[in-house]
Amino acid sequence: MIVMLDGETLTCFVDSITNDKVFFHREESSEIESIRLKKVYYIYNDFDRVFYYSWSFGENIRRMKNRKGWIHMIAGDTIYFTNIEFNDDMVKPEIFATINPTTSRFIPLLEVEKVITDYTILHYSIERGFFYSFYTFLISATVDVRLKWDDSRRLSPQVWDQYNDLLPMASIVGLDKNGVTFESVSFLIPISVLTSMIYDLWKNKHEFYFTPVYEDKKFGRNMYVFSLGHITYGYTKKIIRKMENTKLGGKVIQWVRKKIK
Repeated sequence: MIVMLDGETLTCFVDSITNDKVFFHREESSEIESIRLKKVYYIYNDFDRVFYYSWSFGENIRRMKNRKGWIHMIAGDTIYFTNIEFNDDMVKPEIFATINPTTSRFIPLLEVEKVITDYTILHYSIERGFFYSFYTFLISATVDVRLKWDDSRRLSPQVWDQYNDLLPMASIVGLDKNGVTFESVSFLIPISVLTSMIYDLWKNKHEFYFTPVYEDKKFGRNMYVFSLGHITYGYTKKIIRKMENTKLGGKVIQWVRKKIK
């Protein structure tokens, strides 16, 4: 069973999995097809063994840990929990749910339709809203330094002039007044945070889907987790693999790995 990020599920025979794709053929056909792994949420077999899961799958699990909420089972019943943990062995994944101070139970993850957490999960929205807006100001200041560059001046004063504009008054370190763009920073960052929270509430980001009830039923939302760091890491790996396929690049990367070890 190949489960996509949106919940679409394919019943097939998996032939092989490479760094970028999974190759398979459907039950009624012998023709080999392929899907890019970036579209796949996870893959499991008839014995409920997960043998591939995406970064988004693992990240969603990490975000749910140690929260309160509700587990919706495929069978239709709902379980309230005061704490939730996941075993590290994702071959046959289980949830360890604390029901109350005296009751806990293990629940097979592939019997779960979705997990709905409480709204403490929104701290990820707050972090994202803050850092995206803050980094935007830093990048803008950096670009402004380059556009206004004066060869007759030293590097340090020119850089300080731009980043100083972002800072509030702090006489203890010599800042006698607010920077000219500090008002914008103090105004736009809260707006960015609030917008991020509202967006995640609208998209039901506190709901985490796992197993579709039916093969033709999709999830209530796409389970992809956007991360600039993960995207950068993925592109870096691709570049390294391409370099390894060349004679010179392979030797250089092998030498670097030996040095790191």
